Amino acid sequence: MPKLNITFPHTLDQDEATKRLQIKQNEIKEKHIYTVSELNENWITPHHMEFAFKIYGFSLKGNVQSLDKSVQIVIELPFAAMLLKGTIESEIKKELAQILC
Repeated sequence: MPKLNITFPHTLDQDEATKRLQIKQNEIKEKHIYTVSELNENWITPHHMEFAFKIYGFSLKGNVQSLDKSVQIVIELPFAAMLLKGTIESEIKKELAQILC
């Protein structure tokens, strides 16, 4: 399955970046309560979360890692979603800029 890899630099320490990501995670869950289903989140370390969910009929899974000077996101995209890869990447980067800058 194709992957979308995003590394977004920031100037925050790791704990602050993780805190901001967790706040945004809760906002996203509330905002998309009717479009996202089968949401599974698992923080495997205090700064590394694995996730899986369905949205608009697409099944997505991946992980987020909050590092000291960057956030790394990897999402496995179904082939049918590859046409939207650029849009998905730009929206994620836009959100990360709002959260981490």
